[in-house]
Amino acid sequence: MPHRFFAGIDLGATNMRVIIANEDGEVEAKRIGPLPSGAPADVLARAARTVDDLARSVWLGAKAAAVGIALPGAIDPGRGTAESIANMPGWDNVPVGGLLHAALGAPVAVENDANAAAVGEGWTGAAKGMRTYAFLALGTGIGGGVVVDGRLWRGTRFLAGEVAFMPMTRAHVREPGWQHCLEGEAGGRAMAQAARALLGEGAKTGDLFDAARSGHAEAQAWLAYVQELLAMAVCDIVALLDPDAVIFGGGVVAAQGEALLGRVRELVHRAMPAPVPVLQSALGDDAQALGAVKLAIEAAATRAAR
Repeated sequence: MPHRFFAGIDLGATNMRVIIANEDGEVEAKRIGPLPSGAPADVLARAARTVDDLARSVWLGAKAAAVGIALPGAIDPGRGTAESIANMPGWDNVPVGGLLHAALGAPVAVENDANAAAVGEGWTGAAKGMRTYAFLALGTGIGGGVVVDGRLWRGTRFLAGEVAFMPMTRAHVREPGWQHCLEGEAGGRAMAQAARALLGEGAKTGDLFDAARSGHAEAQAWLAYVQELLAMAVCDIVALLDPDAVIFGGGVVAAQGEALLGRVRELVHRAMPAPVPVLQSALGDDAQALGAVKLAIEAAATRAAR
């Protein structure tokens, strides 16, 4: 067998993505589909079977040497548990690592999805060669991951990079909740709500961006507001970390690209004393799963060193 193979699983509220890659981050096989139904143990058993199937499709008799899994929400990597996962009822306090290890017999790394994406971008993506950077994911919600001096920085309570909670108005510190924080104002749900409010029932986020490009005054004002909020968040990150770059990924960024990020970059460069790069993800939808592969490789190395 010419290579050892490693698996990365990106498990979200609606979809599951599984990648088999080698130690250089080259993707050998990939499968994307809807999240399997059932209890967490059933879902993870299906994920384990997918890993086995994909590994054998690459090389007869191959097994994954280690597995990484990325999930949304509060994850304890040390224990390998999902503490709580938004939009996935029944996933609180699930021993994800233990269940996958029992099914596959291989080391398992468990990580928050935005953290895994940050690792992936640093391995083979837009942050390759960088030592300190932040990754922001704009999708249904807003997530973030931070790498400091080449190491993923999780924080004391696993909250490092959780820019969703950043207050955007003074009202947020007086009345904490989701209404005035970054995610409440600029996350995917807020975008979808704005689309319906400005364009009518049935309108989607993409329609709102299209309307802004077409000269719809209210849509343009909304887009400018969101871009200013994102620029404020980036400026806060830059002021705290002075990173090599801030990288944006997630579904909204993949769909809109420079139509969203161009003005964010311009505002950040105008506001800060040094022009920190504001980049788009190079890995797109594979960022989380490839980051999980990298974490799996590190888990295998840790076990081998014991």
